[in-house]
Parts: sequence; C-alpha cells; structure tokens
Amino acid sequence: MTFLVPLAGWLAALAVPIILFYILKVRLRRQPVSTTMFWQRVFDERRTRSLWRRLRHLLSLLVNLLFLLLLVAAVMNPVLTSQLETAKTVIVLDNSLSMNAIDLAGGKTSRFGAAKSEIRRFLSSIRHGHQVALLTAGGEPRVVVGFTEHLGTLREKLDSIEPGTESTRLADAVKLARNITSQNSDTKICVYTDGCSSEVEPLRQDNDVRFFPIGRPLENTAIVKFQPRRSLGDALGYEILVEVVHFGAKTVECRLEVDLDDAPVDVIPLTLEPNAPQTLIVQGLTEKGGTLTGRLNVHDALPADNTASAPLAERKVQNILFHGDEDFFLGNVLQSQPNVSLRVVDELPETLPADSVLVVHRTLPETLPKGNVLVIDPRNNGNLLRVGDHLEVPIVAKQENDQPLLRFVHLTNVFFPGAKVLMPSAIESEEYQFVTLIETPEGDPLYAQITTPENRVLVLSTELSRGELALRTAFPIMIANALTLFRDGGGELQPATLLGDMAESDLFSVTDDFYRLRNDSFRHGAASRPPWFWLAVAAMFLSVTEWWAFQRRWLD
Repeated sequence: MTFLVPLAGWLAALAVPIILFYILKVRLRRQPVSTTMFWQRVFDERRTRSLWRRLRHLLSLLVNLLFLLLLVAAVMNPVLTSQLETAKTVIVLDNSLSMNAIDLAGGKTSRFGAAKSEIRRFLSSIRHGHQVALLTAGGEPRVVVGFTEHLGTLREKLDSIEPGTESTRLADAVKLARNITSQNSDTKICVYTDGCSSEVEPLRQDNDVRFFPIGRPLENTAIVKFQPRRSLGDALGYEILVEVVHFGAKTVECRLEVDLDDAPVDVIPLTLEPNAPQTLIVQGLTEKGGTLTGRLNVHDALPADNTASAPLAERKVQNILFHGDEDFFLGNVLQSQPNVSLRVVDELPETLPADSVLVVHRTLPETLPKGNVLVIDPRNNGNLLRVGDHLEVPIVAKQENDQPLLRFVHLTNVFFPGAKVLMPSAIESEEYQFVTLIETPEGDPLYAQITTPENRVLVLSTELSRGELALRTAFPIMIANALTLFRDGGGELQPATLLGDMAESDLFSVTDDFYRLRNDSFRHGAASRPPWFWLAVAAMFLSVTEWWAFQRRWLD
C-alpha cells in the first residue's frame, strides 16, 4: 500500500482540536432555586449512570476521530502497490451514420451521445497509472488522442468528437488500435458501437476486443441508393435511380419527395414491405444543373438516412459547325436537336472548342481539326480516313447493337446508296483506332468510329438524298446519339452524398445476442472504484450513523 498524496497526512493534526473540545470542561453556572427536592432525584439517577455516561462520551470521541481518519486517508489517495503497474486501454468509439439514431421510445439522446456518456463513466473509474487512448471508427479510422493518463485531456478530446455520416470500419479501427499498443498483450480494446456492421461477429471472437453495445433494435426507413445521370438519348433528360428500404416488422406508407435546388420535381407515394427494397426510376427534363435531393416523408429513429442528394450536370449549349454541301434532311435534323446552336462555316479552326462539333458533308479537309467531328458521305481522302470506290451492295448486314451510338437504332437490310469503301489511314500508331459500327455482308464498313488522342471522328458513308435512311426515325436518333457521345459527361452516374452502407440503416436486425452483452459489459462499478471513493463513502456513512445515534441519546 502506498499513498499518492502523502503530505495530506498532516490533516490528521485536526484531531488535536477535536480532543481538546472533548476534554474541555464547561464551567457550571450557579443558579438559585426555591427547593432541591426535585433536583435530588435527577442527581441520584445521574450518579447511577455515571459510568455509562463516561463511556458514551468516549465513544463519541472515537467516532469523530475515526471520521477524521477516513477523510484524511481518502485525501491521501491510497493505492495498492500492485495497482501502480501501468495498464493500457484503447477505446474505439463508433461515430458512424447509425450512431445518430435516437430511441423513439426513450427520449432525446442519440446512440452517439449515450456512448460518450458511458465512456465518461469509464474514465471516472480508472485508477492511477491507467493509460487510455481514444480512436474513432466512423469512416477512415483515426487516433483522437494517444496513450495518456491525464483525465482532463481525455475528456476534452472525447467532447470534441462529432457524430459522422459515413459507414463504420470497425476492423480497420481495431487493427489501428493493435498497431499503437506496441504488441502489449495486456492492452484491452473496448469498442463502443451499436453493432450495425458485418464486422462485429468476426471481432467478437478476439480475446483482446471487448464490445460495449449501445442502443437496441429499432425500425427504420432509409434511402439506400440515389444516383442521377443525364439521359443517354436525350439532351435535356435525366434519370434518378432510387432505392428505398424499410427495416422492421411492419408495412410502412410514406412519400418520396424529389427536388432540384428546392424546386419540386416529383412526389411519389410508397408502400414499403418489411426488409424488401423498392427501386424507382424518376425522370425529368432540364438543361440546368444543380443539386437533386430526395427526402422520405417519414418519422423514424434515424432521420439522417431519410435524405440523399447528388449533383446534376448542367447541359451547356452544344455548338455545331457545319462545313460542306448543304442537305435538306441533314440540316433539318441538326436544327431539330435540343440545346444546340447551328452555324455554317467555310474556314475551319485548327482546334475545336470542347463544347463544339464539326459536321462535314461530302468534302473532307486535308487535315481535320482537333476535336469532335461527324463526317457524312465523304468523297475524298483526309489525314485520318481514306475513301475508296463505291460499294457494289451497300446493304446493312450487321450492326454493333451494344454500342451507345446505335442505341434504339435498327437498320438491318437498309440500303445505303452511294456508299463508298471506308479504310483506316496509314497512320501506324497504337493510339489510332478504327472501329466498324455498321457493315455490309462483305464486311465493308458503312458507319465507323475513329479515335486518336486528339480526335473523336464518326464517319457515315451514304448519300442521304438518294436513300431511305433520311426518311427513317433511325437517322435523327443516330445524330442524337452522336451528339450525346460528343458531350462531356453524357450519361455518367453521379454518386450521392449522405448515403452510408445499407448495414448502417438496418437498425432492426442486429442480433439479440449482441445486445445481451450489455449486462456484462457495463460493470464499471464496485470493483473498479478507487480506494479513496470507498473511504469517502465510509466517512459519509459514519457521519449519518453518528447523527442517528446522537438523536437517540446513545452518543454525546
């Protein structure tokens, strides 16, 4: 046994005034009375009990001295010598999305707040020399504070941790905790989590990891997917892939509200069966960009996953530069495309702007400008393409239907009059690619794509004024697909924000076996209290006992 504050032993000197007060005799006052008859009986009774009175007086003194001794011992902070050996604990706090859940049956504190309260309880119970490190497991695990026994620092750093919106990464956090322990086999890793992670069960088998469950199973409705993209076949259209799930045991009715920069887009009523994902496709038209937001109009335990948002790319006006011979069908199809600006040019720039497309009809320039080029009915050779003789049977026999350029296009057995042989240029480079999209029975290309580091070129070989292609709906669709290819960010899926792993939203299916750990885990209590705490409790109990005995005249 040793004392951490030995100088506090001087407080035992307070026993001197206590003893002086007990041995000090009070001088009696003289008081004349009319008769001593009544007082004689009192003196007789007092004389018979004088021994007990002296003992009672001495007992009162001993009780007060014992009370002082307990207080002095508590202030001196006694510690067993075996407890002075340094112990280490790593606390892993789960601050992921699911820890924002609030128990609707119980009140206002979130799971994250409850976990911090439990950690404060633990910090209040640790003994001298016990070092604690604090880590977080929401998103990328990080060390909030390294090993220290300074409670003020630990409490300050704990209060600075904020709840997050990312998925929990318990396995990575435990791995990080083991790395900072320097292979100390006596170090314990305490994980405060609600168990909404598939990584819990494997970690429960590890002897150095101890879980402290937070919360209880709750029903919850969540948006688990929210991915918008621009339409692949429409310059102004967009689509949103939405997936909603209700985790629970009952069917729930709610509404999904979709906004674009606070302007309503759609309101969809939903009837959600338990644990059955429901997928929706929300469509809209706009050339403007902004932020798409989906909200579930429902009251549940975790409001954070009822909202998701994602950016929608702006559709800028696409500039079309027309060069070559005019054509009635081609000109009308280009003018009918949405969100485009058509302009006829005689002189070509060396480099096309990123938002521009050059449409060349018949006459190819010797050198195509750098950028996006659509060539129709070429009549001569260029730097990226060679043109041969007329094809004998220019009938479509095969087309690459898996290519976005031929989306919704069906041209089998369609005659392409005036088509000529299209051949790759003599450029010898791995970066030069010539891909056939539509070909004849002999394998001659009718529609091809040429790609270089500086160019994206589409070549369609046919005379529009002589054939039936210009009269088919496939032709404007082919032009629309080509312009969509030349647009930057044509139909890419946009990732949503405020979405975590589906396990983060599933507050209902955590095993009861995990939550039963609470009965064993939250015993920071009696055995972990420092000795000074029990000395102070004993002093308080002794004080109450003395007061009770004094009221019954057992003590003076």
